[in-house]
Amino acid sequence: MIRSLLATASLSGISAIASRGAVFAGVLTVAWYLGPAGFGQFTLIQTTALLFTTFCALSLGQMASKIVAEAVAAAPERVAVTLSVAYGSALLLSLALAGLVVALSRPLAVAVGGSDDLAAVYASAGLLVFTGFMTAIQNGVALALQRVRQQALANLACAPLVFLIMLLAATRRDLAWAVYGYVAAQAVIVVAQERVLLRYRREHGLRLRFAAAAREDWAVVWRLGLPSSLAGLLTVPAMWLAMVMLARGPGGETELGQFALGNQARTILLFGVGVVANAALPMLSSAMARGDAHRAAATFHQSIALSLAATATIAVAALLAAPPLIAAFAPAYADATGPLAWLLLSVVVAAPTTIMMRRATAEGRPGVLLVGNAVFSAVLLGAAFAALRLQAGAGGVAAAVFAATLAQLLAFWLLGRDGARLKAPAGSRP
Repeated sequence: MIRSLLATASLSGISAIASRGAVFAGVLTVAWYLGPAGFGQFTLIQTTALLFTTFCALSLGQMASKIVAEAVAAAPERVAVTLSVAYGSALLLSLALAGLVVALSRPLAVAVGGSDDLAAVYASAGLLVFTGFMTAIQNGVALALQRVRQQALANLACAPLVFLIMLLAATRRDLAWAVYGYVAAQAVIVVAQERVLLRYRREHGLRLRFAAAAREDWAVVWRLGLPSSLAGLLTVPAMWLAMVMLARGPGGETELGQFALGNQARTILLFGVGVVANAALPMLSSAMARGDAHRAAATFHQSIALSLAATATIAVAALLAAPPLIAAFAPAYADATGPLAWLLLSVVVAAPTTIMMRRATAEGRPGVLLVGNAVFSAVLLGAAFAALRLQAGAGGVAAAVFAATLAQLLAFWLLGRDGARLKAPAGSRP
């Protein structure tokens, strides 16, 4: 079990490092060229797009992994139908939300960015919504179809191009160019990953036929996908509001830039935690579809141990390496080390929570996700408001993120104690 989990997680990790690592390196380049104030604006636009891509990142991608893995394990003739449902739901929602972003671009530019001139830049975030939906669906499907290795190779091949695009955009020292470069880099990743899945569908004679899916096939979207999406919509907006509050405070743009650097590290590390969690999800779903409680329980507990160990190791290494690296290469971000420490610790706490989220998805319990994420949002906003009233700045908001993550872990633990499907029958042998 642990070898299978490690193999899948390792391949997913390579894929993530190739794609997200290249993007993250590009984002660091943007931070260096734009400086704290400009980079704070860049992060706000990036986070604005995440407000709308949460649907896919926290629900539809996982829903796709669940339903496709269950079809592969128990009903191979339904794989084409589940693929059509996964892609169809993502396309419809992404286009609708991208249109909403474009429609709201001008008021967002004025209210958040503080300038009407940024309307076109905020409108481009609509493209980030579409690419966010597609990459999440692609990642979920690749895991379910066991095409992670091929996806990793595709991401490795396109990583130099992704970084080059962002580097060229960053050297213009202009916020708009930086955002457009970020959009183009995400589009390259989408094309590379889709080529892998298109090849699989051609080899197995699987065609996407959205009209062929019956009403009951689409029911999983509103029974699991949309309720889970609502749960996701609670967390990213809370983070966005905390960042907006920080930007409106004394020295707001600079403070936001110091927080943003640590938050980028938190985001990439959270993505790494998600790699292990997403590797566990199809294994959990397949085991539950076959009624194998022992395998489901082993996957759950061993994936928690694996993600916690890996995250803690990386967080400690980053905490030790960050101060000398920042002092040597980005002295303007010298005040970012304090917020960085709180944010990296929050990821360590989030590691087991992420696995618990995948268990709730595999069990079809979106209500657990709703409550757990509501706790995170309420604690984050309350603690951030209190920290800013005390003029604690970026460090105070980062500490609020840690407190919210700790409260979320407690909530998921309390709500997940009745996860009966993972418990072996009494008297049985493990």
